[in-house]
Amino acid sequence: MTSGQGVSIEAPAKINLGLEIIRKRPDGFHEIRTVLVMLTLADTLHVYVDEDSTGLALPNIPAEDNLISRALGAFRKAAPQSPTLGWSIEKRIPVAAGLGGASSDAAAALLAANELARNTLSRGELTDLADGLGSDVPFFLDGPAALASGRGTDLAALPAIDQPVILLVPTVSIPEKTRTLYSMIRPEDMSDGARSTDVKDALSDGRLPEMNDLANAFSRPLADLILGVAKLRRLLHESGVHAFGLSGAGPAHYVIGANACRTLESSGMLDVERDWLDVIRTRTRLTPLHVAALAFHD
Repeated sequence: MTSGQGVSIEAPAKINLGLEIIRKRPDGFHEIRTVLVMLTLADTLHVYVDEDSTGLALPNIPAEDNLISRALGAFRKAAPQSPTLGWSIEKRIPVAAGLGGASSDAAAALLAANELARNTLSRGELTDLADGLGSDVPFFLDGPAALASGRGTDLAALPAIDQPVILLVPTVSIPEKTRTLYSMIRPEDMSDGARSTDVKDALSDGRLPEMNDLANAFSRPLADLILGVAKLRRLLHESGVHAFGLSGAGPAHYVIGANACRTLESSGMLDVERDWLDVIRTRTRLTPLHVAALAFHD
C-alpha cells in the first residue's frame, strides 16, 4: 500500500441509559448492566500508512494511556504483515467525562487499521483485540445501541433511537476517576439489574425509558467527590428538569428526549455562561462506525 494512503472514520461518543453495579466478581472486576447508546457527537480519526510513524501524543494523556496507539500496536502484533500506520485526530468529545471518547477512538483505530490491511482480521479477531483494550471498546465496533452486561463486554444489540440530547459536562479533573469511584461504592449503590432490563424493553418497543430507570450507581459517590455535581443537579431541578442521567462514571450528565430538552432550553439555564460547565447539543446516532473511502494524507 502506498505511503500516505489512509482513511478517516468518525468515533462517536456514547451515553449510558442507567448503569447498575450488581456485584464485585472474584476476578476483581465488577459485574454491571447498562444500556449504551451512541451519539452524533464524534471525534474524527485519520489513519494513514507511514513507515516512519512513531504515533502522536494527545495533550494531557500519558503515552501509555493513549488507546489509539495501543490499539494500532495490538493490531500490528495480531497482523504483523500489515503496514506501519500514523494517525491524527480531531477531538470533539470531552476527555474523561464518561462519554467513551477514548474507547471509541480505539475501536475506530482498529477498524481503520483493518481497512488499510485489506480486512486481514475477522470481526471476531477485532472484538478480541477490543476486549483487551477496555470494557467499552467492543461496543463501539458494533452499536449504535446495546445492553451491556458482565464486565461490560457481553453485548446484546438493541434498536437505535432518534432523540435529541443535551450534554452538561462539568469541567473538572478527577485523578484515576473510575478506580476512585469504584472504591467508593457501597452496598446501597448496587442493584439487581432489573432497571437495565426495563430500559432494554423500552428501546425494543421504540420508546424512551422511564427516567427513574436511568439511575447510575456512581451518582452518589461522584456527588460526594465533586461539589459541582450537586450544584449542577440543583440547577437542573430549579430549571424544571427533574429527569436526567449520569453517563458512565461521569462527570457528564445528559438530558434526553424532545420534551425534556425543550424544558431545559426554555428555562434559560443554558443562556448563562458558566466557566465550570460545558454544554453540548447532539442527538442519538442511528448507524454504527463506518470507515470512509481511501484518501491521501499530506
